[in-house]
Amino acid sequence: MKKRKPFIVIIFGPTGVGKSDLAERLAQAIGGEIINGDMGQLYTKLSIGTAKPDWQKSPIKQHLFDIINEPTNLTAFEYRKLLVPLIDAICSRGNVPIIVGGSGFYLTSLFFPPQESLAIKPSFEIRQDADLWAELAAVDPERASKINPNDTYRLQRALSIWHSSGIQPSTLAPVYDPCADFMLICAQRDRDELYDRINARVKNMIEAGWIEEIIPLLGTEWETFLQKKKIIGYGAIIEYLRHPQTVEGKKQLIAGIEQQTRNYAKRQMTYWRGLERRLLPYLGENSRSKCDAINLTLLNLDLYIEQLSLTIQTVIKNG
Repeated sequence: MKKRKPFIVIIFGPTGVGKSDLAERLAQAIGGEIINGDMGQLYTKLSIGTAKPDWQKSPIKQHLFDIINEPTNLTAFEYRKLLVPLIDAICSRGNVPIIVGGSGFYLTSLFFPPQESLAIKPSFEIRQDADLWAELAAVDPERASKINPNDTYRLQRALSIWHSSGIQPSTLAPVYDPCADFMLICAQRDRDELYDRINARVKNMIEAGWIEEIIPLLGTEWETFLQKKKIIGYGAIIEYLRHPQTVEGKKQLIAGIEQQTRNYAKRQMTYWRGLERRLLPYLGENSRSKCDAINLTLLNLDLYIEQLSLTIQTVIKNG
């Protein structure tokens, strides 16, 4: 008889929505352990600007925070490779893995595992004078047709695969093979409330020392890394620090980061709608896996957690 996959909870949602708080409350209710699914929170040097929770002081056991000390990438392939044995270990303790984060490429890897050839470290450098889309279209028109000509990251990634392996990226179509059965929750809020929370959080992070956190990284490999990764706010602060600091300049910096963050939240919700459409064909009546979108503005959170806890316990018990 085929062994059932373990069962996990995944909490996704736009930045600033309250994912970490929801995860902690749910973990307390169901005996969960939290796994980081946010790219920025992997790095020991990045804390304030990534809204990293104070995970070491939490009563809930937490994993995959502060695991990278150098300015290097962790691919989606590598992330899933870390995740699978961790899920098994948590389940063996009788606890429920709760993955929380907003990094879409890591989230996608939970359902559609990247092929090993996609773990190739990008070696193809973007050339400012190059038409990357045209170059990709010449070697793999199918993949090029699915990438926006302005999406330099995906174009670079596709060309890296081609130049490093000679494999057309379009032949590496993802296959649905989730690492576990799952309850995927997308936490949302009414737009005005979400934007107010984002604006307040940016101001709080600046007051908490976000700028000071970045100063020691200037002139190091971290500076180049942060500019390439485009983690919200870091590039703006680096640029701000290159000029004489003024009160007006700081106001403009804060307003700019607030706008960037709101735009990022919109992109995360667009990503969610696309992912939900991809997953729905696999989530029939007999599937243990489910998707659920919740509005934290309107929700009675205590009641929701109580009901969700019962649902999760029932699914796990019935195997």
